[in-house]
Amino acid sequence: MRVIEFEGNERGFLFTYHRVREGQNFFVGYYKNSSQLFYDPQNAWRMLGVAKFTDVGKALKAWCVEMNAQYGDEVKEGYEDGSFAGDTKAIV
Repeated sequence: MRVIEFEGNERGFLFTYHRVREGQNFFVGYYKNSSQLFYDPQNAWRMLGVAKFTDVGKALKAWCVEMNAQYGDEVKEGYEDGSFAGDTKAIV
């Protein structure tokens, strides 16, 4: 897992983007003594409430959209499951 931090993070305001090998990438936001996990960049930005219209809020929105555009729709290369558990044929 690779964690990318927002440049405007401060004490009491922390946003990170987590790139994972398996599954969907996600955002983690910490604001006003509350932390939440988001898969949608707009929901991460909406966590700020009315503060989303400040300069830092606008920078966070741009960063979230950029991270999602750069890494969000990334196709993860996998391999074909050749195990017995992955076999879809019925055993008769």
